[in-house]
Amino acid sequence: MSGKALREWRRRQRIDQRSKTRDSRSRNLSKAMQFIRDRGDLPSQIEQEAASLYRHSVERGLVTGRSIRGVSAACVYIAAREAKIPRKIEDVPQAFDMIKPVEEKELKRTIRLVARMLGTHHITGPEEYFEKFHSDLGLPPHVLGGVRDLWDSVKDDLSWQGKKPSGIAGVIIYKASQESSSPRTQSEVCKVSGISEVTLRGLLKILAQLTAE
Repeated sequence: MSGKALREWRRRQRIDQRSKTRDSRSRNLSKAMQFIRDRGDLPSQIEQEAASLYRHSVERGLVTGRSIRGVSAACVYIAAREAKIPRKIEDVPQAFDMIKPVEEKELKRTIRLVARMLGTHHITGPEEYFEKFHSDLGLPPHVLGGVRDLWDSVKDDLSWQGKKPSGIAGVIIYKASQESSSPRTQSEVCKVSGISEVTLRGLLKILAQLTAE
């Protein structure tokens, strides 16, 4: 093969490789968009935000070495969180058929990575779960006011540090409901907040100490 022919062959190889890379990226992006649309359960505008997060993740190389499903799930969780749509992190892997413990652990790492790299790091507080848990439990409107008043009276105490925000929200909701005409059981509250009854009772002890002071 002459030098000219060799150069032409190499040029065509590079073009073919770039074309294959573009096609692969296009297929992967299409698959991710389908995951976000079918599994994300998000309002249209927030769905678009999740899709945008995924595209930025691709541009930053965050998808390399990770599953499309996992990064899509992470982008859905972050988009929901940024839009103040409370969603328990445990619910996301189930929606994306990531049922193995190792998959949930990897999802949490991916969420932290994507949030940090894209500058969307945000600490979720108990307040962001109040309306969802209130709705899930079918509580009357006035109970939500009691929930917020109770939380305002104890939220600054250091006893809550290191505790799961959804668990704190659960114990505040439980206590407020018990003080209303529409009490909910520990089992009912634990189901919507994603904590065990043992954990709830431990949080209740903290709350009892704070409200007794």
